[in-house]
Amino acid sequence: MLNELYELSRSLDDAGLKVVSWHKFLKECPRGGKSFFVGIDAASQITTVCWISNPERVASLRKYEKAAGYSFPAFNIRQLWQFDDQTIREEAAKLRKWLSGKNIPSVDEVFAAVSSLIGNARSTWIDPNKKSGGRDEMDKVAGCLTAPVDELLQAVTGNSDTTGKAIATLLERTKELDGDTLHSQLSDWVVRQFSQPSDHWLMWFDLLFWITGKTPKSSSLIFELADQSDFEFPVHHPRSYEYINKCLQGTDGDTTNGEDTSQLPPDAYAASDAGRDESFPIIKMSRFGNINLRAMSRESLCQLRYGVAESKSFPVSQSTRQKCKDALEWISRDERKDQTWCDITGVSGATSVLFAYPSRLANDTPPLSQLFGGDDESSNIETEGQFEACAKAVVQSLTGHKATDQSNDVVIFILTKPDGFRTKVVYSYRCSETHILESAKDWQIGCLNHPEIRTRQFGANKGDTPVWRDTLTPFVAEIIACANTVWIRGGTESSTCKSATMSDALSLMLDDSPRAVTSAEKLLGLVLKNATSLLLAMGQAEKQGRVHAVAKNLQKHQLLLPRIFGLLLWKLHIHKGDFMKTPPFLIGRLLSLADQLHFLYCQEVRKGDVPPQLVGNAIMPTALATPEHALSILADRMRPYKAWADTVRTGEKVGLARYFIAEMGEVCNQIAEQNVPKRTNDSDRATMLLGYLCRPKKVESTTTEGESDQ
Repeated sequence: MLNELYELSRSLDDAGLKVVSWHKFLKECPRGGKSFFVGIDAASQITTVCWISNPERVASLRKYEKAAGYSFPAFNIRQLWQFDDQTIREEAAKLRKWLSGKNIPSVDEVFAAVSSLIGNARSTWIDPNKKSGGRDEMDKVAGCLTAPVDELLQAVTGNSDTTGKAIATLLERTKELDGDTLHSQLSDWVVRQFSQPSDHWLMWFDLLFWITGKTPKSSSLIFELADQSDFEFPVHHPRSYEYINKCLQGTDGDTTNGEDTSQLPPDAYAASDAGRDESFPIIKMSRFGNINLRAMSRESLCQLRYGVAESKSFPVSQSTRQKCKDALEWISRDERKDQTWCDITGVSGATSVLFAYPSRLANDTPPLSQLFGGDDESSNIETEGQFEACAKAVVQSLTGHKATDQSNDVVIFILTKPDGFRTKVVYSYRCSETHILESAKDWQIGCLNHPEIRTRQFGANKGDTPVWRDTLTPFVAEIIACANTVWIRGGTESSTCKSATMSDALSLMLDDSPRAVTSAEKLLGLVLKNATSLLLAMGQAEKQGRVHAVAKNLQKHQLLLPRIFGLLLWKLHIHKGDFMKTPPFLIGRLLSLADQLHFLYCQEVRKGDVPPQLVGNAIMPTALATPEHALSILADRMRPYKAWADTVRTGEKVGLARYFIAEMGEVCNQIAEQNVPKRTNDSDRATMLLGYLCRPKKVESTTTEGESDQ
């Protein structure tokens, strides 16, 4: 990861893009849980507690955090009170249920009940069984009010800039607080809220009392000045954060600790400054959590293989670390989602983020990551042509870059947390912009490598008439989503697996033979294994004019799978101009016609009584394995339906029946001219399924009237 980020930092410098270099201990506040602004007045008293309802507002705030759990001016606290007596706990649970109901009690009743509960409770912050030398919640809160406050105060003291007056004032007021005082003041303020009508009684109740659960819930307190309007900039203002950041970086000006840096050998990136033995900075990324740039422990035996461990195994100076941190923070900002990064957790099975960007950055960065991962709307079946539109935007942008810079490359890498904690790079790739353009073009051509296939689906809203939909071009990540979805019970239920990885799909798009062929073979085998039952169910439903309904979030799979088959066959150098003449495709087409004739027979002769499975659909599993044997079975089972079609003279469907017989005869003649394989391979099975799903527009137009909307 360091190599990719170092190159990115150089690209940012070359592009002249301004990157804010945040101090490693000045971190963003997390979005999770409830957060409250707490106003502190000149007497160090809590005067206001305001719930922050917007998570984006919380994410824009920062805190000084040198050690996990010890931070300021934002820090976590547990609920304030708990009950040892089971009877009192049950009374508290009844009151909470009462507050959440429709018939809310009166103010006097609520205030009296809450006050009574406080009198029978004990502090959740104090552990009566704390061992000697142990720490409870009170110690942690006290720690947040001492060490971080002292360190921040030391950093900002002596600076004459009036921008930092608010934070300096808040620090001075906080020094008058301790854990007991904060607990008491916060409890008194919250209890007073029950003495007047409020829409937030339930929230205040949950902040006060811990009733259920293994551990108390945590909330975040964010200190601010109660009289913030008296200052030029409040504590939580971008200018104040810039001031604090500047002060902290000023205290880190000398990282040599008296060491003679002139004698230091260059680090891994040719920098010669010190700070190589310190811990690497941690970066917080939305939807991904904390990312440690590098964490290697000498406790791992592999670290000692060459006689060096930790920082000595890969020396990186402080300046290089900061550049890598700044680069990752810049590229992973929320406003650059679907441009430089995208979240692929949904298809990876683990928390994962894909980064893609030109090595020579500019203000008009193309949506490269969206080209690979899609976006939040990519699961919508109504977004036809979305991949094509994204590819067009990328092509236009990269073509403009190419005209001015012939040496520009595109960098792609994936960060993941396979165990939920440690971050690692699982894919890294670098190629020219020309290669990206050619790959995107080839991808679109390959996805059209299939015959005419349309799928009948319900409309977006309940009660809409079913419509025929065209197939869709998948984003790279959507191939993995389809390959890892296992369809069971006749294509009606699904589960997920982790057989395919994003690396497989990226290799399919970006690599040349033979790597792309290897990925195509692997993915084709997985899609056939996992999705065949869905495709067969879709095919039979379409022959009857029905909709094979699946979960709404999986409807798009029905539109993607035909093009995925076409693309994988294209990568295996099997083109539709050739495979549509092969026996496997023709057999799939023959079984499709057999289904249509069988369904017509059931409508006319059996008065609409259709069996659970049509004849061609029932034989398809056999045909996918042993097509020669399947043809012999079909010859026997088609006798009554063909005899009826040959002899029928009356009815509305006479012409259609004879059309099916004529089409089957033509397909049989084409099959008779070739050698039918006794066994099939994956490409044969894919082409057979495409033949079965193939639905010429002529047949569609002749069977639309009278179709069921079931």
